[in-house]
Amino acid sequence: MRCKACSYTPQWSCTHPTRAFLRSVDLAKPKRTPTLAQEWALDRAMAARQTCPNPKCGRRYEFCLPLKKIGTCLECHDGTPADPTTYTTPPSSAAHRLAA
Repeated sequence: MRCKACSYTPQWSCTHPTRAFLRSVDLAKPKRTPTLAQEWALDRAMAARQTCPNPKCGRRYEFCLPLKKIGTCLECHDGTPADPTTYTTPPSSAAHRLAA
């Protein structure tokens, strides 16, 4: 495929970022499955984006929180009640000590 600007000069190669290459689907390789360590690292990264940093709250939501703009979940920020089906409660301190 060639972009519109390079279609006027077919003897030159297209160097614009709009170019594309056609690939055969039959020759495509399947995506490799991640290792358990990679999945664990991704879960920790998502947990950091989904968990309220307020020590009194500590809920992990099913969506990423606006931590750069607000800094906490909406319930801690302005008191907007959160739907109980969208978060998981943090483990109690006694259960957390037993797991460690």
